[in-house]
Amino acid sequence: MLNVFCYTIAFILLLLAAVLPSTVPHRDRMAYAGLALWLLPTTVHTLQTH
Repeated sequence: MLNVFCYTIAFILLLLAAVLPSTVPHRDRMAYAGLALWLLPTTVHTLQTH
C-alpha cells in the first residue's frame, strides 16, 4: 500500500514539475519531493532486509 501511494503521488509531482513553466515558483521543490517519494519505498525495503 505504501508503494502504490508513494509512486502515485511521486508520479503526479514529477509530471507537474515537468509540465509547469520554469516561472512557476517552487517547481523545483515539487520535483525534489517527487524524487524523494519515488525513493522512499526502496529505502524502506532495503532497511527492512538488513
